[in-house]
Parts: sequence; C-alpha cells; structure tokens
Amino acid sequence: MTTLFSRYPTGRDVQVKSMEQAVKDAEKYLGEICSLLASYTRKTARLRDKADLLVAQLFKFSSREDPELQSGLKNLAEDLAMVQDYRQAQVERLETRVVAPLKAYGEVVKNKRADLKKFSTDLNRELKEMQKLEKIRLRNPADRQSIAEVNAQKASNNAQRSIRQLEESITDFQRQKLEDIKSIFTDFITVEMLFHAKALEVYAHTCHNLEEMNIQKDLELFNGRIKMSDSLAGRLSPLSSSPPLTGLYLTPPLASPKGQTFRSTLASTTGQHHRQQHSQHPDTVRRSRSTLQRQRGIEEEELEEEEEEDEEEDDDDDDDDEGEEEISESEEEQHKGRQSYAAQYAQMRRGQK
Repeated sequence: MTTLFSRYPTGRDVQVKSMEQAVKDAEKYLGEICSLLASYTRKTARLRDKADLLVAQLFKFSSREDPELQSGLKNLAEDLAMVQDYRQAQVERLETRVVAPLKAYGEVVKNKRADLKKFSTDLNRELKEMQKLEKIRLRNPADRQSIAEVNAQKASNNAQRSIRQLEESITDFQRQKLEDIKSIFTDFITVEMLFHAKALEVYAHTCHNLEEMNIQKDLELFNGRIKMSDSLAGRLSPLSSSPPLTGLYLTPPLASPKGQTFRSTLASTTGQHHRQQHSQHPDTVRRSRSTLQRQRGIEEEELEEEEEEDEEEDDDDDDDDEGEEEISESEEEQHKGRQSYAAQYAQMRRGQK
C-alpha cells in the first residue's frame, strides 16, 4: 500500500491535468470558432439583403434608359437576384451544418467537466483514506488498523474505477471532437465552393452580356432626340425673321389708252402675216406634223423604259424587305442570346417539366 500511495500523486496528477487541459482547450477555441462562424453567417445574410436592395434599384434605373442599357441592366439585376438565391442557400447550410454542431459542443464540454469533477471527488476521498491509514500505522493501534485498511482499499477501488471510466470518456470525447471538426470544416468548404461555383457560372454569363451591349445604339437615339429639338428650333427661327409677303410682289402699272390701241393694231398685222406664210409654205406644215409623230413615238418609248425601271425598283424594294426581315430575325436571335442566366435557366426548367 505504501508503494501504491507513493506512486499516486505523480502519475494520477499528470493524467488528470492532461484531461482537464483537453476539455479546457476544446471549450475555449471551439467556442471562439463557433462565435466567429456565427458572425460570418450573419454578415453573409446582411450581404444578401444589401444585394436585394441593389437589384431593386437596378430594375428601377433600367426602366428609365434606352433599349440597350435597359436590357443590360435588367439582365444584370436578374442574375444578381439569382446569385442571392444561392447565397440564401449558403446561409441556411452554414447555420445547419457548421454553426449548429459547434454550438452543441457547449453541452458536451459541460458533461465532460462533470465527469472530471466526479473523478476529482473520488481521488480526494481516496487520498483522505490513505492519509488516515498512515496516521493509524504510526500510532500502531491493532484494533483500528484493519478498519482503516478496508476503507482505504474501498476508496482506492472507487478511484481506479473512476479513472478507467474517465479515460474512456475523455478518449471518446477526443475522438468525437476530431471527427466533428473534420466533418464541420469539410462541410464549410463544400458550402463555400458550391456557392462560388454557381456564382461564377452566373457572373460569367452576365459579363458576356455586358460586353455584348451596344452602347452606340443608345447614343444615336439620344443624339437623335437632341438634334430633333435643334432642328425644330431652326425651323421656327426663319419664320419669325421673314419679311411680309406683300412686299415681295409689286402691282403692275395700268396701261394707257394709246398703248392699248397700238397693241391691237400690231396683233392684227402680225396675224395676217402668219396666215400668209402658212398658205405659202404647206410643205413645212407637213414636215412639222411628221416631226411631231416622231416625237410622240420617242415619248412612248421613254414611257415604256420608265415603266420597266419602276418594275426593277419594285423588285429591289422586295429584296430590301427580305433583307430587313433577315436582319430583324438575326436581331431577335441576338436578343435571345443576350437573355439573363436566370431567364435561360427558367426556360430550361420549364422545358424539362
């Protein structure tokens, strides 16, 4: 018994200190990690809320802009909203797979502290019984020595049983802690990778849509509105500065009676002279009629050529209409290609159903 008691303080104390230190470290560091990860999850949820506000503002801003920028901002807002759905899933998974298991370690550590306290009580009882036995041996009372030895042996057995139970309990605790830490942080990294992989896929599509946005079209529309107002101002300015119409036309002077008699005599003499020339030269009249017929033939040919040209222009217009239809179809295909990732994903899901 003396040798057993002499080995007790050194071996058992080191054992107990190692167990207490393992439980204390788990309580301290796992508690701090749990607090930090809970804060990380809350900040992620706040980031989701701020992004939702940004999406709402983008939708409002897009409704006030021209078609190209409107389409680009709308696609951006839809993709951002889709990323926030992924972020919501990230928050929920962090709460259930990471924060909740770490919170559970508070109760586990409390139970291990209770086991250590019970073991410490058994050790103190054994120590007291051994000290009492030593005192009795020093005094050499034969009647009480047997009773003290029995009590000391009972306390030692209780302490041995407690230490074995505590060793198993602390070993299980350490094993469970290692497995839980491995599982918790594996889930943490998996959740982060899933979110970032989905976000990268959506953002890559969004970046491509933004690069395809033709800002020159919106700029031309804006310049057209500005120049239209300038042209209206230019049309109104000459009207205000133009002189009155009455000043442009002068009234002819009235003819005198002498002038009227002179013009009438002159007209009568010239008419008689022309009639005489026409009676004297009938051949010239015939030649003039033939030239008129030739001119009419030429005019008919010209009219036929003009009709042919009109038919060719109509054919060209039909070709232009077909080309415009092809351009409109290509624009529609381009518009479909510039849909947001969220819209394409919804169409794909509807097609699968």
